[in-house]
Order: sequence, then structure tokens, then C-alpha cells
Amino acid sequence: MKRSQGPVSVSLRLGFAVTSGVPVLVLVSMGSVAGLTGPVSVAVWAVSAIIGFFMAIAFADLAASLPHVTGGIGAFAGAVLAKRSRGLAVTARWSYWFGWSPALAINSALVGSYVHDTLMPRSPAWTVVLTALVVLGGCVTVNHYGVRHGARLQVALFVCVAAPVALLCGAAIARGDFSPSRLTPFAPPDGWLSSGGLVAVAGGLFLAGWSAYGSELALAYGTEYRKGARDAVRTLLVIAVVSVAVYSLLPLLLIGVLGSQRIQADPAVALRPLAEQVAGGAAGLIVGVLILALLLGTNMVMIASSRTLYQLARDGNAWRFLGSVNKHGVPGNALRFDFAVNALLLVAVFAINRGSTSDVPLALLAASNVGYILSISLALIAAWLNHRQTARTRRFVSIRPGLMRVALALAVFNLALLLSAGFAWGWANLLLGAAVLGAIIAVFGRGSRHAPTVPPPTAQPVCIALRAVPRLYSVSELP
Repeated sequence: MKRSQGPVSVSLRLGFAVTSGVPVLVLVSMGSVAGLTGPVSVAVWAVSAIIGFFMAIAFADLAASLPHVTGGIGAFAGAVLAKRSRGLAVTARWSYWFGWSPALAINSALVGSYVHDTLMPRSPAWTVVLTALVVLGGCVTVNHYGVRHGARLQVALFVCVAAPVALLCGAAIARGDFSPSRLTPFAPPDGWLSSGGLVAVAGGLFLAGWSAYGSELALAYGTEYRKGARDAVRTLLVIAVVSVAVYSLLPLLLIGVLGSQRIQADPAVALRPLAEQVAGGAAGLIVGVLILALLLGTNMVMIASSRTLYQLARDGNAWRFLGSVNKHGVPGNALRFDFAVNALLLVAVFAINRGSTSDVPLALLAASNVGYILSISLALIAAWLNHRQTARTRRFVSIRPGLMRVALALAVFNLALLLSAGFAWGWANLLLGAAVLGAIIAVFGRGSRHAPTVPPPTAQPVCIALRAVPRLYSVSELP
């Protein structure tokens, strides 16, 4: 394979491994959502995951019609919207990158904080940033040698995270610690019909969506699968189904065992009281599990974000050097660019907060989620438009027009969450995200930085194009 043609292929099994971190993302913000909505956070997470599943159906249709595109749903949306508005196409592509890339700084900063508080509490605060940079550097190094190495790391991390969490949850159920009374009163602060309650629920859905919609990450490296878009769609739908189960059951179990008050202060609190109640301690073990969960998410986002930059460069919306791959078939320059951006972000946030990192992860998440929710909404609109144009085209996924209208409704719903999120998470955080995203779009939206770095899709042997074959499966029978 020539260096300009794109990353190498991976098996379906390794594709599942890369996206295995999506269900674990619930551990990152579960405490924050519970603090905002109380016991209703159980419903917030379940609804978000179900919304994510219906969005995955729409994205499956979009991916099946654009098998030559990689880089995630932002790239798919850009490919469709570019025919109508180059500005919207650039917005969709860069919003998607901005929605995910800061997660590298967020997760690595949390890892640094946990390591500092657990192993070296008397060390200076700057060791948090140093640890975070080491984590980012390690992810870049592993993924530099190929997506297969990153996928194998994902498998190891997932097992180390899922096994202890499953044991704790199973032990809690076996001991009879779950009590439905801890879910009452099942209402947000100030009640369902109050403005405060509606703001809390909307804010919870806004933040939960960043995690619960994550199954779409399976499309970020769609052309790298051995069977191209077919394997990408399989991975997408399987992870979406698994996410519905995990995001519905885990918050329900934790609140039913602990109550919302005990898990709302900090992400670490979500599992530490469970360990104390079930196993009589093991706080250090739980912090270790959280660190591994954060590493799982960091590695997953690193893989996806670099592919997004790769596709941006191929489409002429980013610097040419980001569109090349190394001898291992990996967009190495994009990996290093992500590392540099997030390293600068960590140092800047550390300096602005005068060494304090306690509130940084949540603030960064709220700001970056501006880009993510915007890109998700534009991608849903693009999926609806694309389906109208290609509905009669024979491909291996068949979607009812009614389901695509649901996708359009979900786009409007997510935009409404975005416009109201400032009431829950602070307008300063939302305006910061909008300002940074606006600056990025202003820089790259004026005109094509360079011509695409690869031939048109029909000339790309790295992509396994779809032939006229019988349908592999169909979701047309869904209600």
C-alpha cells in the first residue's frame, strides 16, 4: 500500500475492541449528571442511550452510502453538506474534531489527579500535568505502530475495567443491597413542571449525550476495516445496543444501591462507596479501575480523533501534512498534532487556574460538547438529506423513511439541548466552546487549504467498495 492511500485494514474483532471504551464512558460523567438531576439521572442515561441507538441507525444508512469516507460522522456530514454549503460542511467536520479531541486532555488530567491524590498526595500540583502528558505520549507511541496495537491495548484495558465493575455490581445484587426506595422521589430538583427541573433534565441530557452517543466512533476508521463499510456498520450497531444496556443498567444499579447523594460529588465517588459497602473498602482498587477506564477512553479517542484530522486534510480542510500516513499505515502526523494541541490545552488550563485542576475536566467537557452536539445535529440532517437522494440505491442497509424522519427530529432535539445547556453548565463554558469553535471555522472555512491529498474515492484501493450483493441485514422492520 502506498503511503498516500490511507491506513491499513483491521478485523471486525479488533474494530469491536477499539470501540469497547464507549460503554465505559458512563463512569466519567455519571457523578456530575446525578448531581444535577438526582435519581432522574437513571432515566436521563437510559433515554440518552436510546437516542444514541436511533441515531446509529441513521448513521448506518449514511455510512453504507459513503463507503469511501473515513474520519467519523463529521466527515460523512461534510461530504453530504458540501454540495449545498461549504461553510456547513467545514462546520460539521471541525465541530466533530473539537467535540472529541479535548477528551484527551480531560481524561489524562483526571488520570493525573487520581495518581497524584492516591500515590503522591504531597507532590507539587504540576505533577498532575506531567502525568497527563505521559499518558498522552504513551497513547501516541502505542498507536504510532498501527491500529492493531491500539486495539489490543483496548482489549486489555476493557477486561481490567469490566471485570471488577461486574463483580462489584453482581455482589451488590446478591447481597440484596438494591433498594427501589433510593430512587424516590423520582423527580428532578424543584419537580418535573418547574423551570429548574426542566433545566436540570435538559442539562443532564446534554452532558450524557457526549458519552451515550459514542457508538458512532465506530465509523471514525470505516475504511480501515477489512470489509469496509459493512464491518463499520456492524460494529456501530452492536456497540449501540451494548450501550443501551450498560447506560440503562449501571446508573440504575448504583443509585439503587447507594442513592444519588453518594455518587454526585465526583466521578470517583460513584464506585468507591460501592466498594466500601460491598467489599469493605478497596478504595485504592476502585481508583485503579477508574484510571484504567480513563485510559481506555483516552486511547479510543486518540485513534478516532487522528482519523478525523486525516480525513479533514484529505478533503482540503486542514494542512496537507495531516493527511499522510507512516509506514505502519497510521496518520502519525495527526496523532502528534492531537498530542500537541492537548498538551498546550493542559498547560494553559493549569496556568489559568493557578495550579488547580479540580473543576477543569467538567468545564472542558461542557465547552467541547458544544462542538460535538452541533456536529451530531448536522450529521443527522445530512443523513436525512442523503437518504432522500439515495433511497432507491441498492445497498446492504435498508432504512425506512419514517426512521430517517426520526433522525431529523433528533437533530432538532439536540440543537434545543445545545441552546439551553448554558442554564445548567454555565454560559461561560458554553461561550468558550463556541468562541474556540468559531475561531477554528474562521481559519479553515475561508477556502481550501490545499487540494485533497489522495485521488477521488473511486481510485482508492484502501476502501473496499460495495458491490451489488444481497442485503446483509435490514432494519426496515424496526418500529
